[in-house]
Amino acid sequence: MGHFVVQGDLPWILCSLRLVIMIIAGKVSPTSSDALFSVPVPSATSSPPEVYLPATFKLSNTQLAFFLQENRAPSYGSQRGHPLQRSESFVVFQTKELPAVNISLGPFTQDQTLSKDLLQPSSPLDIPGRLTVNWKVRAFIVQSRVYASNPLVQVLFYIAGRDWDDFKIQDKLPCVRLHAFRDVREIKTSCRLQGNLAQCLAQLDLPSTWFNVNVAPLGRRKSSGTDGLELTGETLQVELYYTLHDPDSNDECGESYPRRGGPSRGESLSQQPLLRIGSISLYQPSQEQLVVDKQLDKNLFLRLPERPLKPGETLNIYLLLVPNSTVEQFTLKVKAKKGVNLLSTKSRSNQWRVEWDMQSGAKHSIATVEASKIKGVSGDMAGSIEIMQLDFEMENFTSQSVTRRINWNIDYRGQNPTSDAEKVVTELTVVQKDIQAIIPLSMDTEIINTAVLTGRTVAIPVKVVSIELNGAVTDVSSSVQCKSFNEDIVKVSMNCDYVFVNGKETRGSMNARVIFSYEHLSAPLELTVWVPKLPLKVELSDNRLSFIKGWRVPILPDRRTARDSDDDDDDDRKVSRGCTLQYQRAQIKVLTQFHTTSSEGTNQMITMLGPDWQVDVTELVQDSLKVVDGRVAELADRTVLVANELGSSTLKVESPLAVEAVLGETQFSVVDEKVSIVELRVHAISGLALNLQPSPGNSHTMVAKATGLQTLSTLKQEASFSIWVYYSDNTAAPLSMYDPKDYNLNGTSADDKVVTVAQQPQQRWPVIIAEGEGTGDIVHVEMTISETCQKTKRKSVIASSSVFVKVRFGTDEDSEEDMEMETEIDTRMPANTRRPAIDSNVGGAGYEPSNEQPASVPIDYTNFPTISNPEEPTEEDEEDDEFVHSPRSMTDLEIGMYALLGVFCLAILVFLINCIVFVLKYRHKRIPPEGQANMDHSHHWVFLGNGEPLRTQSDLSPQTVESPSNTLEGVQTCCHGDHHSSGSSQTSVQSQVHGRGDGSSGGSTKDHGEDASSPTSKRKRVKFTTFTLPTEDLPYNSIPIANEEDIQWVCQDMGFQDQEELHDYMRRIKEIA
Repeated sequence: MGHFVVQGDLPWILCSLRLVIMIIAGKVSPTSSDALFSVPVPSATSSPPEVYLPATFKLSNTQLAFFLQENRAPSYGSQRGHPLQRSESFVVFQTKELPAVNISLGPFTQDQTLSKDLLQPSSPLDIPGRLTVNWKVRAFIVQSRVYASNPLVQVLFYIAGRDWDDFKIQDKLPCVRLHAFRDVREIKTSCRLQGNLAQCLAQLDLPSTWFNVNVAPLGRRKSSGTDGLELTGETLQVELYYTLHDPDSNDECGESYPRRGGPSRGESLSQQPLLRIGSISLYQPSQEQLVVDKQLDKNLFLRLPERPLKPGETLNIYLLLVPNSTVEQFTLKVKAKKGVNLLSTKSRSNQWRVEWDMQSGAKHSIATVEASKIKGVSGDMAGSIEIMQLDFEMENFTSQSVTRRINWNIDYRGQNPTSDAEKVVTELTVVQKDIQAIIPLSMDTEIINTAVLTGRTVAIPVKVVSIELNGAVTDVSSSVQCKSFNEDIVKVSMNCDYVFVNGKETRGSMNARVIFSYEHLSAPLELTVWVPKLPLKVELSDNRLSFIKGWRVPILPDRRTARDSDDDDDDDRKVSRGCTLQYQRAQIKVLTQFHTTSSEGTNQMITMLGPDWQVDVTELVQDSLKVVDGRVAELADRTVLVANELGSSTLKVESPLAVEAVLGETQFSVVDEKVSIVELRVHAISGLALNLQPSPGNSHTMVAKATGLQTLSTLKQEASFSIWVYYSDNTAAPLSMYDPKDYNLNGTSADDKVVTVAQQPQQRWPVIIAEGEGTGDIVHVEMTISETCQKTKRKSVIASSSVFVKVRFGTDEDSEEDMEMETEIDTRMPANTRRPAIDSNVGGAGYEPSNEQPASVPIDYTNFPTISNPEEPTEEDEEDDEFVHSPRSMTDLEIGMYALLGVFCLAILVFLINCIVFVLKYRHKRIPPEGQANMDHSHHWVFLGNGEPLRTQSDLSPQTVESPSNTLEGVQTCCHGDHHSSGSSQTSVQSQVHGRGDGSSGGSTKDHGEDASSPTSKRKRVKFTTFTLPTEDLPYNSIPIANEEDIQWVCQDMGFQDQEELHDYMRRIKEIA
């Protein structure tokens, strides 16, 4: 009996000790209990999904503006967004008025207009009351060479980037002051920008002292063309600059004057910095006019003026003999077309005799000149000899300019006659006006080629003006001709009135050129052309779309039905044949960079706004987005990717111009996997705040920051929701991305005295209405599947969340302290939200909101949300895991109790495992076979009765047969003792499965002789072995037997020295029993 107590209680004692230790450990370390709830914790390599205030941003009152995105990725581990804030960078290129930024979220909208100081922080063209963004002053030098015979400097100024149809601002344009510097000397003049082109011509007469003797005289060169002279010797440079200033009190800019120190008339004390225009070259005047040589043959050449001629002007052309020529006589035939008359010829050398004859015709006149060398007269043969001078008169005409031609033919009186192919033609330009140059002017100097993305032509108007010597500026746009230098960069219209890009261009350039010609003059128009970088960068918020567990949506006619076959049980498909599982959706964003090639010809790429910025062109290309395989996915609202069935496909941006041309693409897949909604994060939004500020480090870009307000400050004020859905694949999406027909959103208030929740017909989601002051998780929001897809035996709640609400009357908006508190509350959002259980079969790391806490805030693991089901699910519900059970809010006490309960359950499980190990360990100790040791150890059977004599040993033989179903087999306990105990002997062993109620043995000595394999012996297998008493009124004890070694060990341990002590001990035990 002593052995039974020690050996039988040992496993219980060990299990109890382990249970106590685990309970203590569970109380000391609460984080260990959290593991029982399988709260997902992101690994070190995964980062939380980026969240933000899901407000919509728009720019208005602009002609060309873009939202931007920085290329620099956020540093690892940093907070990647705030659910109550969102910032967007943007840039404005062209606008006629102050732009405005609009943000909207649900029923709330907020507008703010950019200030003039923010839009153009520093501009030399600062006109009070007018917006001059993107205005630039352009300056053109009319003649880069200035001769002392005509020391006039002309510079044309105009404003680029201004709308030419804006006539209201012409009287407010500033003055431009031209500065000319020669060494330390300076002269300057001013002109007023005016007209629809906002232009003016500044003219300076350079002093004669600036053309000093240090300048080398002009030289000549012989040329077969019409190019100008090659000027030899060093030249002086004059540097040109300009400044802008306001008109004086008389609304004038003032005349030219030299600087004598200090500010002059019309000049403010706060002088603007000088802006460089360029330089001009000064040339010393010559005794002769600027001429050009025209070779007739190897012996003779002509010398004539290079400048254009005026009507009625007399032209002098000289015929010269080349040095060392042996020619003595020749005949010169001059054929002039109508409009040119040969007035006379005369000899210029005493060595030659000249005679001529004129024949006039209807279309032309012919003059024959006979020249012969006078014999006996010697001269210098080493230099050129002027033989004769021919005087021509230019007749009047009505056009702006004409070209007159003169044919020259030399005949050496039958010696080597000149063929018609070798005849020389001289072209003379005759103009009505003394035009110095033509200058093309464009309304803007840059073209951003968005036509590649949209297919819509981008054009810039062009005007061409002529500059005359007298300072007249004339628009000659209707009379010019034009041609693009490279149509793969920019094109020009047939009428030369605008340059454009139509999307077929292949590259950009910093100095794209279009050549304009007017009469004998030509000039290039230089532009900067920006083109989008291809391929475009197409981004998806999620490239791997999966099923969403528990979210069923109706099957519309255009929805694929293949998803319904993926259901887990057939009964589901019969009940919900018209519904299918919802797929995840993805937001689309298309980015690019506008770039161009450098002007040095090195093909170096230059990026607009710098390499750190990308331009969001989603709005421009949204009509060109297309899914290659429409069966796999489709587009909703043009920028949301909606999956239809399993498969992989490509989202591409098609070219609006070229067939089968793709501007950019990205791959995505719809997989046969299921993700769970691990959290529904809901914020109450009572309004929006918008802040505009310049972008740090970049003066061209600005930042619009939207903030969601949470405080309700007036009675009956309404608040909407901002909702994000977090999935178990570590992604998140705003609920507004999904069709409101695919779900229902219900809200309830825990305290109607603070807020009430109402569903208004014009609103997508319920609204919160302020009734009284209060703060806390007062509102509970549940997201359920649509009514057409609800199942009678299943939970329809997809996810739910508690919403923090703050009502404080008397404040118009959230104070800084409130914003800080709301930020802290949002950072610790896990305490305010509840999320359903996470399916362990779904792969991917779950998102833990506590990771959004800043490093200075310790993570409170006791605030993790737990799982709570309002009611126990049925067996059918447990078999179908496609629905997420509805969670409810739990107190901290409940969380602690459930954690302790989990510890107890784990301890019980360990105890059962120990018991099984104990049984398996002692399985080999069994009752000896019948007829062997039982006969020799009959003294092991001890009866604790009332002194009945022992029966024969044959009657004491037990008939217990080992039963396979018995878990505790033959555990033996007894001690050595005398055969004649003081108690009565019981010789009958009960060996039946169910012992009799009267205490009789139920067997006989006959049963002892049966074979173990007989049917009778099989029926007598029992689970417990007991000794029955001879009479019913006597109690009995069931004492299992044990082997001799165990009995000796127990008796020695009990300290019994003789048999009497043992008998007394056993008797006391019996009395107690």
